[in-house]
Amino acid sequence: MRIVFLLIVFFCFSAYGQQLVPFQQLRFDEDYSVLESDTVSDWYSRLKYAKINKRSYVSFGGSFRVQYLIMDNEGWNPALRDRDGFMLTRWMVHADLHLSERLRIFAEVQSALANSREILVPVEENPLKAHQLFIDYKPFNHVPLTLRAGRQELSYGSERLISVRDAPNSRRSFDGIKAFIRQQKVDTDVFYMHAVEDKIGIFDDSSSPDLKLWGAFSDISTAKKNLKLNFYYLGFYNSKALFNDGGGVETRHTLAARIVKKGVRWGYDLEGGYQFGSIGDRKIAAWSTAFASSYRFNGMLYYPEIGLKADIISGDKSSTDQKHQTLNPLFAPGAYFGMAAPLGPSNLIDVHPSMRLKLGNSTSFACDYSFLWRYSIGDGIYRPNMIPYFEFENTSTRYIGSQISGVFIFQPTRHISLATGMSWFNSGGYLKKVTVGDDILFGFATAQVKF
Repeated sequence: MRIVFLLIVFFCFSAYGQQLVPFQQLRFDEDYSVLESDTVSDWYSRLKYAKINKRSYVSFGGSFRVQYLIMDNEGWNPALRDRDGFMLTRWMVHADLHLSERLRIFAEVQSALANSREILVPVEENPLKAHQLFIDYKPFNHVPLTLRAGRQELSYGSERLISVRDAPNSRRSFDGIKAFIRQQKVDTDVFYMHAVEDKIGIFDDSSSPDLKLWGAFSDISTAKKNLKLNFYYLGFYNSKALFNDGGGVETRHTLAARIVKKGVRWGYDLEGGYQFGSIGDRKIAAWSTAFASSYRFNGMLYYPEIGLKADIISGDKSSTDQKHQTLNPLFAPGAYFGMAAPLGPSNLIDVHPSMRLKLGNSTSFACDYSFLWRYSIGDGIYRPNMIPYFEFENTSTRYIGSQISGVFIFQPTRHISLATGMSWFNSGGYLKKVTVGDDILFGFATAQVKF
């Protein structure tokens, strides 16, 4: 904690004359070659852009995050009471070596630790791993094509299906190959990957032969300002799939589309997808629709922004037939419906109003209220990793419960981010029938430094 405090103080009182590019969700997307012509030269600019020779340079960066969390009745189970809480820490350090305009090597290590956590899981505890290591090669001078091979992060669209899983602690990566084209109006990726299996050890993570992902994704900017379209196909293979209607070898295909508009005041995000394939001897026919909209009152005090999200996500109708209708969210983020993240996005209907206030230049407050129902009474609910929560019981009760959350965010500089918040999950009729159904109380405080 002393190191975190010193880093925060240092970056809060440091100032730099040059305009640096914003930090990205995927750190390898940052391009610091603009510093070559910058007249300001200090230790930080030399860290971000160190010239090796006329055509090559190296850039270093990373982040440190510490979180204190307390969760009472985790999984609606009173046996998992946590009065003292636990601490999660994560270091990430990377080097970005550009050997020429055509050749690049990116490497990143990650250390994720769960202190005073009674039960260790790999998404929270992974002491040291080679998180990313890939090579980029551009074979043509006048074609914006890049070939990438190695271990890498993936994130697409709204991250409903493919995400970096930033919330739990240890971020997700894949081993494989990708080809992508970056043009003025259209970006397209084509890839084939094996998921990296997280393990509680040092440099022991490996490609999973049981989890494969392949597909194509296009991001299209339209003639209308701030309006984008996404189209994608995703293929997924899991040799050890398990759902409420049984297990088996899963081969699943997803076709989806998304339209996004971001305006000064009003924005919306509409996405829909269909899944087909097989799991064991059962045929897959699953689907989902998601809608989000927000409106900001720019002329009012604190610039209030109100929002509404809604999802309808299919679930299996019967565990005894040869059809499987449970949507698989593949590699979704850990926190899909709120900070506590008790549920995975399958067999659900949710309505999710929210509000955000800008309390100052660097301070904001956000709150939301989620209401959750089962879509199909023939299916149960799932954990974020798509493992069924409870042994399925045939009950007609749909209402799962509601979750209210609030969070304060303070970001004094581009390097520092502080946040604290709480959420309360109020168990509904379904949870009270299949389990003890105690309410979940979750609180957290987090500090993050990026460089």
